[in-house]
Amino acid sequence: MVTFGTLVWQSLVFALIALVLAWTAGGAAGVRRALAVIEDVLAGLFLVAGLLVVFVSVVMRYVFNNPPGWADEFARIFVAWGAMFGFSVALREGRHITVDLLFSALPPRGKRVLALLASLIGVAFTSFIAVAGGHYVAFLRKIGLRSIYTDLPEWLLQLIIPLGFGVFALQFARNFLDLWTGRTQVHEEVTGV
Repeated sequence: MVTFGTLVWQSLVFALIALVLAWTAGGAAGVRRALAVIEDVLAGLFLVAGLLVVFVSVVMRYVFNNPPGWADEFARIFVAWGAMFGFSVALREGRHITVDLLFSALPPRGKRVLALLASLIGVAFTSFIAVAGGHYVAFLRKIGLRSIYTDLPEWLLQLIIPLGFGVFALQFARNFLDLWTGRTQVHEEVTGV
């Protein structure tokens, strides 16, 4: 059993590693582009795979009256994996939903401080979930739980929790360092959307 204190310390270490990785890859435009392409491709592939499984399931159910038992589970897993990578893509592009009531009332320096604070909180939170998810996956692997429908190891299906939140933490760290070093400016509120 992992204590809360252990999770917090491991999360801090994870967050620091994410910041160091973001710092070392920050100036390398090729590395940034390669990671962006990988995120985009993975998000797209998993979402398309999830939609294809749903399509096959609907056709099998309503045309052939023989719905596959595995389809719902695979659709759920594929969409979850695609969404997790998609969250990182949205964060990279500054397209996450934000509440800008306080933000829009601040002067430019206050907006920068608030954006830096939000990125740091994002690094801390996503690092915590990544570490806790890693312990959860290790626990599932230890007990040998398997999926009812597909007989796949459950830890393999839940691996997106530490992986997805780890990528998310890395993106928050990149955003923080880009703001800190002045590589990017604070995003203003989006209008007309």
